[in-house]
Amino acid sequence: MVDSSVDRDAIRSLLLDALEAAELDVDEVGEDRWMTMMAGQWKRTIPMLLDLEERSLRVTSLLAGAPDEGHEDVYRLLLQRNQKPLPVHFALDDEGDIILTGSVPLSAVDERAVDELLGAVLAVSDDTFNSVLRKGFASYIDAEQRWREKTGQSPNPVSTQG
Repeated sequence: MVDSSVDRDAIRSLLLDALEAAELDVDEVGEDRWMTMMAGQWKRTIPMLLDLEERSLRVTSLLAGAPDEGHEDVYRLLLQRNQKPLPVHFALDDEGDIILTGSVPLSAVDERAVDELLGAVLAVSDDTFNSVLRKGFASYIDAEQRWREKTGQSPNPVSTQG
């Protein structure tokens, strides 16, 4: 049942205006569904799917693929982060990829709520990305570091040594 107490057209307009004000390129990918991309410091590309659902505005963002190794350490890190009272939390998608997801009730959607939702995705992605890579993809990173040294390239900043 669609929440009839909110003006979906107004929320749609507010959301698109907020994304434009944030200078984000937006692609409509379905009815009341949009894809956009933010740039982080550590996670350079942060994709986001925004869904205007029946009762809420939902965001879903891919943080990383399914870990190659260190599953227990990765999931412990994510579950500990989920304890913080943020508008987004970690989950796994159907393929085991690590995602951030969150929602705001339609009745609470305003410019500030959209800004906080986007800001939370950006902050949590950047704060967590390197730790997830170090724990879940250590062998790959170590092999890349050896290749970089062998070819005279600068070290990858996500080195497992840090």
